[in-house]
Amino acid sequence: MTLHRLKYFLPQIIRNFINKILKLINLKIIRFNSIHETEISKIIKLNLPIENPVIFDVGANRGQSILYFKKIFKSPKIHCFEPNPDALKLIEIKYKNDKNIIQNNYAAGEKFETKEFNVTAISGHSSFQDINFKSKWVKERSKSININANQYITKKIKVKQISLDDYARDHNINSIDILKIDTQGYEDKVLAGCHHLLKNRKIKLIKVELILSEVYEKNLQFYEIEKYLIPNKYKLFSIDNGGSLASHYIFQLELIYVSEELYDKFMSVSPFYNEMLK
Repeated sequence: MTLHRLKYFLPQIIRNFINKILKLINLKIIRFNSIHETEISKIIKLNLPIENPVIFDVGANRGQSILYFKKIFKSPKIHCFEPNPDALKLIEIKYKNDKNIIQNNYAAGEKFETKEFNVTAISGHSSFQDINFKSKWVKERSKSININANQYITKKIKVKQISLDDYARDHNINSIDILKIDTQGYEDKVLAGCHHLLKNRKIKLIKVELILSEVYEKNLQFYEIEKYLIPNKYKLFSIDNGGSLASHYIFQLELIYVSEELYDKFMSVSPFYNEMLK
């Protein structure tokens, strides 16, 4: 067997050997399924069995999450926050007659201010964070659309930023069923602007992206997200299968946190939890 073939089959050879050893002592390895997008949809619906949730879509981009939530819920009311006017224009065109889609052409962050925003060639990667031009990620993304890596940021624009605390207060919103945050490394600042909403647990479920690979000059860690959530009694409910730094140049996770009240409600009817009590 060549070295190349050995590298390919080695993990399976090791697994087979371990399984044979465990079989001799009456043990076996159980593999748990990864959490993917369809499973995340089920988790959201399980925790929020309602038809018309109030949703804050932070980092709405071209409206991908609007379609996603409309598939899960019958009549969601979605407040979109997107600082890139070119991306938001697509939402405006598609949902101009939908009163349940509220469009806001500004970013969400820690406080009200005007900031410089990097618009990228693929609009979904636009961010307040600077691109790491040394990364394989930007080289591969640039190659896929036939441009040089140093052209990936197409322009820098000045955008308005508000805090979600202020927005909820100004619009008399006392309860948010879902807060979705996909802001390309700016998720911590969005949560920082939710101080009162989180402290009073006015948000029931939080769906947040966490990029752990070196896509931007600054990448977040779990602590920078959880320091706003754990002290306010939010619980980590699920993590999707995001891989690892060793397996791919893209390493990011989709996280779901729920309020203590939602968590306790789920646990009271969970067959897994009740089995442990028996």
